[in-house]
Amino acid sequence: MQQRRLAAIMFTDIAGYTALMGKDEDKAIKVLDKNRKIHQQFIKGFKGKWLKEMGDGVLASFDSASDAIYCACAIQQAAKKSDIP
Repeated sequence: MQQRRLAAIMFTDIAGYTALMGKDEDKAIKVLDKNRKIHQQFIKGFKGKWLKEMGDGVLASFDSASDAIYCACAIQQAAKKSDIP
């Protein structure tokens, strides 16, 4: 018997990352590393599951939409503080 499960999916990426990579590859890699650490911390903290990383994008799933929204807000705030667009 197949079991169905509802999930909230969150996809994020870094605004302007491709342009940054073209201008300053070293800086882009540093931004990507900081971004990854922020995502790992908050996705785990909001009971999410890291599904996949694609370039500067991160795909995650959550059991509730509210966890996904709160996680996304926390990531945005932390990224802003770390100068990640």
